[in-house]
Amino acid sequence: MRKRAAGVPTYSVPEAAALLSISQEYLYRLIQSDGFPAVRMRAGRGQGRYVVPAKAVERLLDGATDAGTCVESAEVAQQWREGTRGGVA
Repeated sequence: MRKRAAGVPTYSVPEAAALLSISQEYLYRLIQSDGFPAVRMRAGRGQGRYVVPAKAVERLLDGATDAGTCVESAEVAQQWREGTRGGVA
């Protein structure tokens, strides 16, 4: 979370996966199935790469801490989509 504290708004998939204690492959699957928010960076129809908003990682971890229970990443992704319609949050 040092990057976020330093003002960097995104994590790479490997960084986000490490913070969430999951594999990179699993995070990629979540992203591709709309189970976790990410931004796809690419030019044209090329492959590109994903970056994960630091706020999304924080929202997921804070939600679990505040609720003291299990938080669904798909719910965080849905809230993220609803909150970012019409522009970048």
